[in-house]
Amino acid sequence: MAAVALALAAGIALAVQNLVLSGIAARGLAFPLVLLLNTLVGLALLLTINLATTGTSFIGAMATAWKPWFLVPGLLGTFVVFCMVFGYSRAGAAAPTVGLIAGQVLASVVLDAMQIGAGSRPLSATSAIGAVLVAAGATLVVLARR
Repeated sequence: MAAVALALAAGIALAVQNLVLSGIAARGLAFPLVLLLNTLVGLALLLTINLATTGTSFIGAMATAWKPWFLVPGLLGTFVVFCMVFGYSRAGAAAPTVGLIAGQVLASVVLDAMQIGAGSRPLSATSAIGAVLVAAGATLVVLARR
């Protein structure tokens, strides 16, 4: 239940974040600069938290565990933020958000069905129907906004 509550809170935070970032872009800042600002604030926060909780030992831990594929989540996250700010700036909040959610649900169902990830679950008829309904709902929201 806590995981679902956190995900709901994250969804709300993401909507607000994208609204603010698209507002910044609307004031003339280029998308790469908006993304940089977003990343620098997050980096400063996480650096402060790591320094406060572990001192500088997190640097050694990261160096020891480092693999090049660790860069992938940051690249994907930056791509997501770009897509959402771009979408909010051109289509409002609803259409890009339901597109994001539909894409997440569909990809997550496929990844679970492929048994990728520690918490993955086999594909059930119920989850497949749910994914189809989410995709249909996303389509309706987008079509209704035209």
